[in-house]
Amino acid sequence: MAIDLLLSSHGLIQGTGVSYQSGSDAYSRGNFTRNGYLNIQRDQNRSVSDRVTVFALAYELYNITATQAPAVWAIGYTIDPAINYTDLSGAPTHRSPYYKTRYSNDKEMVSTHST
Repeated sequence: MAIDLLLSSHGLIQGTGVSYQSGSDAYSRGNFTRNGYLNIQRDQNRSVSDRVTVFALAYELYNITATQAPAVWAIGYTIDPAINYTDLSGAPTHRSPYYKTRYSNDKEMVSTHST
């Protein structure tokens, strides 16, 4: 799954003070409210229809006295094939995203554009 790939690559976990969590909205929100950070955990053992599923991100800003540097987030979702259609002969045709011609995998594309 694309989310697992990007989380375990370097797209998300750059620098200190970054945390994430996926799971129910109430559990993720409550965890952040109690602790001030998320527990870097993926909820993999329940269906999406079991409560409201969220993917939460948090960045520790510490004591803000002036804007030092922006906190920039990039969130993406990939699927391959991106387009499925049937041509005039009735044959199914699949098309991949354009970036697949330039990068060998999603991780390479993310690491190139997230630095």
